[in-house]
Amino acid sequence: MLRVRGNPEQVSRALLERLTSIDPAMSNIITLQMIAGLQMTILQIFFWITVVLGALALVLTVSGLFSVLSYMVEQQAKDIGVRMALGATTRDVVGLVLSQSLRPVGSGLVAGGALAALVAVVLTAAPDGSELGAWVNVFDPVAYATSVLLIVAASMIATLFPALRAASLDPIATLRMD
Repeated sequence: MLRVRGNPEQVSRALLERLTSIDPAMSNIITLQMIAGLQMTILQIFFWITVVLGALALVLTVSGLFSVLSYMVEQQAKDIGVRMALGATTRDVVGLVLSQSLRPVGSGLVAGGALAALVAVVLTAAPDGSELGAWVNVFDPVAYATSVLLIVAASMIATLFPALRAASLDPIATLRMD
C-alpha cells in the first residue's frame, strides 16, 4: 500500500515501471479509486436487476388482475345486466367493478406493507444490520409511499378496462343469454 499526493494514475505508472524493472512478473497496480468504482458498478448492476424484476412483477400482477376481473365481469354479466335494466348508470357499474377489485388490492397492500416492515426490523436487528443502514434506508417512507401509489395506479388501470366493458353491456342481450 502506498499513499500519494496528486494524481494516483501517474504515480502508479511510474511505480509500475520501476517495479517491473526489478521484477518482470509485477503486472498491475490497483488504486482505491478503481476499487471504489468497481463497488459502485456492482451496486448499479444490482439496482438495475432489482428494477427489472420489480417491473416484471408489476406487469405480472397487472395482467393477472386484468384476467381475473375480465373473467369476473363475464361471470357476472347477468347480474350487471339486471342492474342496468333496473336503472344502474355506467358510473354505478364501473364503481361496482372497481370496488370489487380494489378490496383485494388493498388487503394485499396492507399484508405486503406489514411483511416489508417485519423484514426491515429483522434485517436491522441482525448482527450485521448496522452495516445495512450505511447502504440502504429500510424505513424510507418516500419509497414505501411511491410503491403504494404505483401499485394502486397500476391496479386502477388494470381494472378500468373490464369495468368499462361491463358498463357497455347491453342489458337486453345479456338477459337473453343462456
